[in-house]
Amino acid sequence: MANSTLTFIGSDAGFGDNNNSAYIEFENKLIIIDCGITVFNKIKHKFAFEKYGEVNIIITHLHNDHAGSLSQLVLYLYYICSIKATIISACKNLREYLRLTGTTDEMYTLLNTNTNIEFIKTEHVPTLDCYGFCMKVNSKKIVYTGDTKILEPFMPHLENADEFYVDVSKDGGVHLKFEDIIPELRNIKNNGTDVYLMHTDDKAYISEKNNNEFVIVKGE
Repeated sequence: MANSTLTFIGSDAGFGDNNNSAYIEFENKLIIIDCGITVFNKIKHKFAFEKYGEVNIIITHLHNDHAGSLSQLVLYLYYICSIKATIISACKNLREYLRLTGTTDEMYTLLNTNTNIEFIKTEHVPTLDCYGFCMKVNSKKIVYTGDTKILEPFMPHLENADEFYVDVSKDGGVHLKFEDIIPELRNIKNNGTDVYLMHTDDKAYISEKNNNEFVIVKGE
């Protein structure tokens, strides 16, 4: 994806074949954003993890298409690569989630923030605490919604943002309905922020309604 800071491993909504996930290589670190069911098998073959000084994994929430292979990745890094992953997440039940899936505390480090990341609490489903985040990396300010049904929590963070990665869908509900937010996204773009559409369900429909106005991310 030309000129974007993040590279997407997959860009599908929850029931798609390639779960929405992205990565960036930064200062000898690999940062992976979300690790859904389909993600581990892809990145196992993609990265030589041993070359990085750190492997960081940001988790936005605990739906399976965002955290479904997280334990598998942590176990693989620990046992096969001799790497203790750093998980960065504000999700209150994440440590228990890992314990229930066979991953013990000594295999990873859990942080709820770091110097480059600020989590943004949002609304997605009532059963989970869900977050987007603002991240500063490579002299860029990035705002990333994660899964959300509202834009409001992210608006204060978009001032001077370089890139905005936003969850969009055809019908809305627990996600943002793309048609409803086009005017807001247009204003964000006109204020100098590049807008990237992710976690798309009906890609043909969203592409038609988009009319080449924003970038629709594609997985590798």
